[in-house]
Order: sequence, then structure tokens, then C-alpha cells
Amino acid sequence: MATPFSRRTDWPTHLNPIAQALEKKRAAGDSFIDLTDSNPTRCEFVSLKENPKYSPDPRGLLKARESVCRYYAEKKIRVMPEQVFLTASTSEAYSFIFRLMTDPGDGLLVPRPSYPLLDYLCSLSDLTPRGYPLVYEDRWRIDTQSLGALFDAKTRGLIVVNPNNPTGNFVKKSEKHAINALCGKDRRFVVSDEVFFDFALRAGDRVSFAGNKEALSFTVSGISKVLGLPQMKLSWIVVSGPPSLRKEALGRLEVIADTFLSVNTPSQEALPKWFRSRERIQREILKRLLSNQQCLEKAFEKSKKACLLKNEGGWHAVLRIDSQKTDETLTLELLEKQNVLVHPGYFFDFDQGSFLTLSLLPPPASFKKGIGRLQDFFSA
Repeated sequence: MATPFSRRTDWPTHLNPIAQALEKKRAAGDSFIDLTDSNPTRCEFVSLKENPKYSPDPRGLLKARESVCRYYAEKKIRVMPEQVFLTASTSEAYSFIFRLMTDPGDGLLVPRPSYPLLDYLCSLSDLTPRGYPLVYEDRWRIDTQSLGALFDAKTRGLIVVNPNNPTGNFVKKSEKHAINALCGKDRRFVVSDEVFFDFALRAGDRVSFAGNKEALSFTVSGISKVLGLPQMKLSWIVVSGPPSLRKEALGRLEVIADTFLSVNTPSQEALPKWFRSRERIQREILKRLLSNQQCLEKAFEKSKKACLLKNEGGWHAVLRIDSQKTDETLTLELLEKQNVLVHPGYFFDFDQGSFLTLSLLPPPASFKKGIGRLQDFFSA
């Protein structure tokens, strides 16, 4: 069976004789003088004495990866440290996965509507994104019936955003089963972007791909959303799937990560401490999300021109507008006449009708004032 991995990662993985001899000497505890060391933090410079030592690990510092594992353990998901790779951002995580799994000209299935960043990341890796539909029938869902027909010989995998941005729908058990059935049998891969996974706005069915066994899966997340710390630049990849594929993926991904070593040491050192504040941080964020969500629901529950579509999680909301005007025109008019900024639906590839999207994060007073102006605009 053909390898599911990129041709660019067909590197020799065996140790050369020098590396074997060095590993043997270290394992025996033999001392030796290293005249190859070019790491200034290990070379006894007085002016660098107060700085932390730099001991790079392609996957990230062990204690940082262990804190990621504890994060999943709280969700009853077993993840081992060797399955975790730290990256500087989820965008970098995508890049690593694309380099690992695809060759130029390959295709990937991406959700529509969804965050426009996915198309840019695919293009930067010389891939062709192909949309698969999310449909709205009282709630958003993946149109799993259409997925099979969208795969062709050049389609290497599928991306889910869980919950999706901006529609807010989580992946359901039945949807995960369908995706695994499609990807597992042909050794395709799944990327599950779960940066908003902790922010459920209502109870319901939701499943993570961390720990997935049926198909080779890469779960990406990070502290930008999980801990509200985008400025600290720390994300991760969890590699899951059938043992043989997972093992090979881990080995190849280690070489990619070792090539960049992009995650800064202070953030890795601080990660366990930051995670200890997760409950407090997320409680405050979720309280804000729910408060603003309720404000939005109340404002448009009787509106004839603007309908708030049901969301299940995440930081965003979607309004479907009954208007002959395009969503771009509506966005411009809101900005010019009401001094309120929202996103037009076409930013996220809503393909029919007029849609507006907005964040649920702004301070309540500002949010309420802005929603009042939206009400005035659509009641005129």
C-alpha cells in the first residue's frame, strides 16, 4: 500500500555510525569533551549566566508537553507526551502537518462556511482547498452525505474546525464516525482545529479527535484561545491514529519540528503555571460569551429582518439578514450610518443570502450599545 506521507519527508531515519557511538557513550555514562557544542547557554559565559539554559527538544520541553497531556486528561482523553508537538502558533502547526502529509498540487477538504485563514494556509503550502458544505437545519451540521463524492485521487485529507468558526457547531459522534470511515479506509488524514473546544454555549453532543484511533488525526489547539494568551505564541499538535501510521508520523514530524525549533523557552517553562489558571480564565470568558449571547438572542427574537442562527460554542455569532442588499453593502452601511463594525458573511464563504458575523467577546456595555444600533438599523 502506498505511503500516505509526503514524498518530501522520505528521509533516512537510521542513526549514522557517529550518532550510534555517541548514544552508546551517553547511555553508559562515559564522560567526553564536546568540541562541537555551539550553544552559548551551555558554554559558561558570565554575561549569560542569569538566562535559562537552552536545551532544545523537537517536540517541546517535556514538562510543557506533560501539562498539555493533563489538559486532555481532564477531558477523559488519554494523550501521552510523545504524541504532543509544541509549535509557535496553530498556523505553524498546520504548516508542519501539511509538510508532513501532502505534496504540491494535492487537495484538502475544508469546511464552508468557515475561517478564511484555511485557504491562505493551503495556498502557502501549494495545496488546493476544496469546500465541503455545512448546512443549517435548525442548527449547523456537516453534510456527511456529500463528503464521499468530494474525495478524489488528489485529496489527501480533511479539516474540521471543532467548533466551527463562525457557525459554532461542534463535531458530533455520528459525524466523527462518518469522517473516520471515509479517511481511515484510504489512509487519508484528519486535522481537527479545536482552539474553541472549551467554550460550549449550550449542552450537547461534542467529540474531540485527540485520542482518535480509526484514522490518522492531528488535533491542533493553543493558549491563544484556551487561556486567552495570543501574545505568548504557544500551540500544539496531538498526533493520534492507528499505531503504525502514528509511529511513522511522529518520526517524520520530529524532523520537521527539529528543523525549525520555533517555540521560545520562556513560554514553554511558563505553560504549566498558566494552565493552573485555566479554570479562572475560562470561567470569566465563558460568562462574557453567555451574557452577550443572551443580549443578542433577546434583541433579535422578534426581528423580521435579522435572524440569529443557533450556535453551540466558540466566540462568534451569525445573523441571517432578510434583505436584497449584499452583506458587504449592509456592513458598509452599518459602519457609515451606525458606527458599528461587523464582518460580512462572504469573508467566511457563506454562499447564499446575506449574513453578518460578530464577536461575542466585547465588554458587555459596549456590546449592548452596538447591538442596540443593529436593532435600530434593522427596524428602520
